Amino acid sequence: SISESGEYFSVSPAEFRKQMEYLRSQKRDVITLTELADRLEGGTLMGGEVVVTFDDGYRDNLTHAFPVLKELHIPATIFITTGSIGGRGKHGGIMLSEEDISVLHASGIIDIEPHSVTHPKLSKMDGENARNEICDSKQYLEKLLGKRCDHFAYPYGNHSDETVVIVRELGFRSAVTVIEGSTLGDTDIYRLRRNAIDRQTSWVQFLGKLSRAVDWYHTFKRS
Repeated sequence: SISESGEYFSVSPAEFRKQMEYLRSQKRDVITLTELADRLEGGTLMGGEVVVTFDDGYRDNLTHAFPVLKELHIPATIFITTGSIGGRGKHGGIMLSEEDISVLHASGIIDIEPHSVTHPKLSKMDGENARNEICDSKQYLEKLLGKRCDHFAYPYGNHSDETVVIVRELGFRSAVTVIEGSTLGDTDIYRLRRNAIDRQTSWVQFLGKLSRAVDWYHTFKRS
């Protein structure tokens, strides 16, 4: 969420702009998840690229984040909890509507991908119900947008070996967790790491999370 809500998972609009402007000022290569998947599948060595993602589908992603991303030409992925579309999320926030999602998709810089239907802990569910949560959210967005959905975000980052098998069988190219860290050439494409940025992330911590990608790259390159 990009808002002044005060929720732990939110970042203020001013802080978000500062963060994104820093990415551009440092000439950091911000790529899409599809580009990341292409590089991992092709064995292309990476060096400090950044992927920007949002979870759940809060409407402030459109009203506060999107104008900044558009202005700075920064691509991003928004993972949508499809059962909350047009309503309120688990923390009461207003969620994106179908029309909002279509506007973001049409922009060409926002990739809309599924995040399950009801945001459950998938590893706690039996295989059939977990498959339905993942598959139904994928089919919903594909029908709405007339596109193929290639990437999935595990709700709460929660997953099991069985969940990974389901995601792979449903034709996804990648899936993301909430485990912190960097992506290397041998990273499991269905267990991609992400570094959370929330209201408690200080500027120094933000810079540290960014520098980690470069540090990992140089360590990997030397080894």
